Amino acid sequence: MPLATSLAIFQSCNITGVPKSTRCAILRDMAKVRKAERRPPLNKTHKLKRQDWAKKYLKTDFSKVLWTDEMRVSLDGPDGWPRGWIGRGQRAPVRLRRQQGGGGVLVWAGIIKDELVGPFRVEDGVKLNSQSYCQFLEDTFFKQWYRKKSASFKKNMIFMQDNAPSHASKYSTAWLARKGIKEEKLMTWPPCSPDLNPIENLWSIIKCEIYKEGKQYTSLNSVWEAVVAAARNVDGEQIKTLTESMDGRLLSVLAKKGGYIGR
Repeated sequence: MPLATSLAIFQSCNITGVPKSTRCAILRDMAKVRKAERRPPLNKTHKLKRQDWAKKYLKTDFSKVLWTDEMRVSLDGPDGWPRGWIGRGQRAPVRLRRQQGGGGVLVWAGIIKDELVGPFRVEDGVKLNSQSYCQFLEDTFFKQWYRKKSASFKKNMIFMQDNAPSHASKYSTAWLARKGIKEEKLMTWPPCSPDLNPIENLWSIIKCEIYKEGKQYTSLNSVWEAVVAAARNVDGEQIKTLTESMDGRLLSVLAKKGGYIGR
């Protein structure tokens, strides 16, 4: 009974009259409180495209794939984030109340093999459309990282991005092609598939670090500095674990006939 209340769980076992505190104490030994994961719905076409994608890349050397994505971080963290236990007699800490989390910073990064690319900050107030996305990649990814790589590396690297409009537009696709990232060097991406991108797990690691103990921030610069510090603490072995998980993810997609996999 995932996400059931303690009362519902005990009632399903025909056990009544047990106080809530006792029910929770018993359940704590075998379970934990979790929120439901939010994912876009998958229709039949989506599932077929996910299966086709898995079949296409099943024999890919994923150490050559650069996995990229953006993440938005706010001053206050995600809704419901600052929850946790406090001792008896202690007062819960006071938190600032701000609309929309007090604003946020958009961050772009990539991971390949055991290396973190970035993170790079999108300039405040910039909305990523096709033109601004390509200019951002030019100023950060290409000038600060890609151009330093060897010709053999560039020849073999596969660039992954999701299907956000600014990524998948004709303008962006043509621009990347002029940079040499085209055809098999630009990974096709199935719709509604954040579970297949290992960088999503990196975002979770960073967010857990920057918002631990319900931490809030007073400025966009301070939350950005926290992101940079957290990213520096992610070592190569952690990144390698994520990028090496891809074979298992593809097999899971095929086993589940295109359905979502666990992360």
